[in-house]
Amino acid sequence: MKTIFPASLFLILAASLMGAAPQGLKSPGSNAGDDEVITLDEMLVSAGPDEKTLFDLAQGSAILNAENLQRHRKATLGETLSATAGVTSTYYGPGASRPIIRGLGGDRIRVLADNIGALDASNISPDHNVAMEPLFASRIEVLRGPSTLLYGSSAVGGVINVIENRIPTEPSPGKFTGTIEARGFGAADTRAGVAALNAGTSSLSFQIDAMREKADDTRIPGVARVDAEAPSDQPQGIIPNSASDTEDISLGSAVFWDGGRIGAAFRHYDTLYDVPSGEGEVSIDMHQNRFDLAAEITEPFAVFRSARLRLGIGRYKHQELDDGEVATTFRNKAWEGRLELPHVAIGPLTGTVGAQAAYSDFSAVGDEVATPPSVTRSDAFFLLEEFKTGKATVQFGLRRENQSIRLGEVDADLPSVSGYAATSGERRTFSGTSASVGLVTYPAEGYSIGVSVAYTERLPTAQELFSNGPHGGTAAYEVGSAGLENEKSLGFDLSLRKRLGRATGMVSAFVNRFSGFIFERELPQDAIPEEDNPDGLTPYQFTARDARFYGGEAEIRLHLIETKGRDLHLELMGDYVHATNTTDRESLPRIAPFRLGAHLSYTNGPWKVGAGVRHVFRQKRVATSETDTPGYTLVSADIVYRCSMGGRNFEWFTRGENLADKVARTHTSFLKEFTPLPGRNVVAGVRIEF
Repeated sequence: MKTIFPASLFLILAASLMGAAPQGLKSPGSNAGDDEVITLDEMLVSAGPDEKTLFDLAQGSAILNAENLQRHRKATLGETLSATAGVTSTYYGPGASRPIIRGLGGDRIRVLADNIGALDASNISPDHNVAMEPLFASRIEVLRGPSTLLYGSSAVGGVINVIENRIPTEPSPGKFTGTIEARGFGAADTRAGVAALNAGTSSLSFQIDAMREKADDTRIPGVARVDAEAPSDQPQGIIPNSASDTEDISLGSAVFWDGGRIGAAFRHYDTLYDVPSGEGEVSIDMHQNRFDLAAEITEPFAVFRSARLRLGIGRYKHQELDDGEVATTFRNKAWEGRLELPHVAIGPLTGTVGAQAAYSDFSAVGDEVATPPSVTRSDAFFLLEEFKTGKATVQFGLRRENQSIRLGEVDADLPSVSGYAATSGERRTFSGTSASVGLVTYPAEGYSIGVSVAYTERLPTAQELFSNGPHGGTAAYEVGSAGLENEKSLGFDLSLRKRLGRATGMVSAFVNRFSGFIFERELPQDAIPEEDNPDGLTPYQFTARDARFYGGEAEIRLHLIETKGRDLHLELMGDYVHATNTTDRESLPRIAPFRLGAHLSYTNGPWKVGAGVRHVFRQKRVATSETDTPGYTLVSADIVYRCSMGGRNFEWFTRGENLADKVARTHTSFLKEFTPLPGRNVVAGVRIEF
């Protein structure tokens, strides 16, 4: 069957929002009007100091609430979000993945824990997992497109904010409460246990979170490795070297009074996961100790309505093990803080001023060191304003950011590929200005249209500037370019939303043009002398070219039946991104293919059952160093039963993925030829709330 052009499908989905479902889809005997079904009213805290609903934003966004998380939650953050429209994953095996938004990943996506950065090294390489546990997330917020004004120039692709509430945000109800969850089985024989406990009074609250998760090697259909050098005797039906073992524990407390709150939390994260690279038994032993502080004044003072302070301090370390021996050790001593000061209204104008500062002392020692040690400091000031006029809201903002990078000790014997050799103690400074303007209009009841334009200057990283060495995680010899300047982009976003009636949801389209887009471009094999690259790793150099990204996503919900205690919903999703190096007229590497999905769910009293299908099309638009990736279809199903016993709420759940046991390889992964997605994967468990 001929494939329909993605733009046509988005027009069809958009048209479905323009009216309610046919009368025949309504529940029999129901007299409810189309305007009685309301969605898109969930509050998004990542949008700014004043919380907004998805309906009132100028840019495309999404929320994974508790119900969605239960259906999509996996061991890594990237895979947990991979079914969300506009979001894919780097998928570096079952133990490591990071989100990709609209084709942009790495240092162009800000991953936050309660509005503060992860303070790890996950943006350095796709084999470095995010030091964050999805099992603790109460919700995850996704801001697609440029979000630099609040969170920094590295958020040009978007923001992932994981709401964990390790620091209590509200007083305790005066009794001991909590949640305990156990889950198991699946393609990796996963065993996981989670406990979140809260106690306190109206003025003092304590929160304790703890989890342990273990998984064996992942089962798959067929063989894992399909490249030209794949051994003929590799094991069938399993991904070799793909097990993991993770622990996470935190203790938080907060004090509340009439005019505000202050709280802190300490967390220890520890994970040991195998990397199925196809080259020996490679593992990563990762640790992070983290301290967080949150303070808020809720009463007006001077010219401000309130004040919010957030601070995170992290000590991160991970060792890359080769056959059990330490090959390379990465460390990152980092902190990040931000202050937001919403000011009093000036006529129809409301808004906030704020400041952000960050510090990172990064080092790598061992056999495979691509980036020299460096200390990165940054500071920024931002302004966000909003005023309403008639049926429209105008939002605009400005951010000024400064950054300095100072190198530590550099190996003087490394080859100079670009005619430049970094020196110990060398320092580079950068400054950038970003601005945005957005308009939200309400053309009819239940409809909103959001339009935003953002200009962003992303500042280069130490990795992009000064890398010069082997990176076993990506089988690459990475070379930086010290002459790189600010990466400039101009992004346009258009969204149509509908929250009333039998068809609700969102359709959005975007265009993002880059000047000096920084990416890794493959070099000739002889660019690195053999004595410096004895393993024959493929040479890549960070280079800057102009680029263009465009595409869109859609999330539509058809409310087929809506009665008391019984409902039937059909959820449709689709996303598409096209990315081109316009300087050389080539496709950019590892861009996600076109995807479509549907999920039908039925609720009747305590029971909820669902079934879904997601098709990922073949990716034939590839960079010169890539190969095509076949398409695949994944079938899923889920069953949930809720009940109450002895004053406790129980939720029994079973979730099945890839039930047809199909071979599925992720085009956005460096390991697509070594590591397919899991085969038939059925997980069951129970969640108890008291």
